[in-house]
Amino acid sequence: MRKLGFSLAAVLATGALLVSPAVGKRKGHATGPTCKQIKAAVDAGKSPEDVAKDLKVSTARVKHCTAPAPAKRTMHRKSKSA
Repeated sequence: MRKLGFSLAAVLATGALLVSPAVGKRKGHATGPTCKQIKAAVDAGKSPEDVAKDLKVSTARVKHCTAPAPAKRTMHRKSKSA
């Protein structure tokens, strides 16, 4: 009987945590400007520092978004000729 009481209490405590608004509602990722928006601002002629100040992001974020994409790495397999 004691085991049943403990397991029932554990189930109720878990249910209370799942239903509580603090655990139920989680924030998504940060809602800042996208890289597309940052690139558009830089392409419009603004300096990276001005874009960072206007869009309220760091200069490192602006550099990350405006840096050229790294070259795609491909694996070349040798064909097996019989």
